[in-house]
Amino acid sequence: MASYIVITFAITPPATAADISISAVDLVQLARNGYLQEQGIPQFNQLAFAYRSGELSAEDVINAAITANRLSRDVADDPGYLETVDHFLNDLDR
Repeated sequence: MASYIVITFAITPPATAADISISAVDLVQLARNGYLQEQGIPQFNQLAFAYRSGELSAEDVINAAITANRLSRDVADDPGYLETVDHFLNDLDR
């Protein structure tokens, strides 16, 4: 009778967006420093201008961060997080 050895490997998947949580102020700083440019979020003074002119909203920044896998999708449904991001966007360059 032949005997067999079965070898299994456990692969740990990379972190997903569901695992990522950053503060609202850190999110705004990421956007301000250009880390969400590929998702269409302007950086530096252009970020503040786009927000104040209504071209950009807190939801846009949150969704861009989710798309970039820098933020959990669960955050999109958190009104407190949205309000805080909105607050920090409003305070840019003031």
